[in-house]
Amino acid sequence: MKQEIKPATGRLGVLVVGVGGAVATTMIVGTLASRKGLAKPIGSITQLATMRMENNEEKLIKDVVPLTGLEDIVFGGWDIFPDNAYEASMYAEVLKEKDLNGVKDELEAIKPMPAAFDHNWAKRLNGTHVKKAATRWEMVEQLRQDIRDFKAANNCERVVVLWAASTEIYIPLSDEHMSLAALEKAMKENNTDVISPSMCYAYAAIAEGAPFVMGAPNLCVDTPAMWEFSKQKNVPISGKDFKSGQTLMKTVLAPMFKTRMLGVNG
Repeated sequence: MKQEIKPATGRLGVLVVGVGGAVATTMIVGTLASRKGLAKPIGSITQLATMRMENNEEKLIKDVVPLTGLEDIVFGGWDIFPDNAYEASMYAEVLKEKDLNGVKDELEAIKPMPAAFDHNWAKRLNGTHVKKAATRWEMVEQLRQDIRDFKAANNCERVVVLWAASTEIYIPLSDEHMSLAALEKAMKENNTDVISPSMCYAYAAIAEGAPFVMGAPNLCVDTPAMWEFSKQKNVPISGKDFKSGQTLMKTVLAPMFKTRMLGVNG
């Protein structure tokens, strides 16, 4: 069955939770530099990978699938520190200053919104640029307003929300995560033991029609309540971990060590 997919028109807002972190700023710099012709989009499946057509011809994925062009992407997001993306990139020290200066103006324009944050869920972090909300439900409402404001201010046709912040503490699946009604009740009752800040971001994104991607192994969208909400709103959710750094290496190397019966001492 052939499926007709609508073309990606207008500007796409990419709102990143943890927009000042090393992962997010490196991704943003790479995108901005690539679209200015200052770098190649190394690591981008959509920009560099190919797919085989029916006639055996190889074509770039971006030339076949109707995806937003790099020039139509607008970055924003939330962070627990107020530094703009240029200051945050300098602090992260993943890229050198000469790599950043070609897109310095664009990076300086990316200023994070105050984050929905709870120190109990990320005990090694102490944020200063955070929202004041009486309940988790109020936290969600503030995030929804942020998404609406960003979309309007940047003339975006669509928005997607990515979690690139630190991994939250582990919690098991509980009754509050088993249905949408139970989740909403726990948010309104401010049950902070089972409703994480990441769940507030995910709920707010889905409510605003913005696909949500979880880039850390948090218990967030991998719950029946979020599946129910996603289906109800017809909004995609995905992800359990980006596997962008050490987790990728572990995932790749572990099966090799086992297959070769190698011992690791370290």
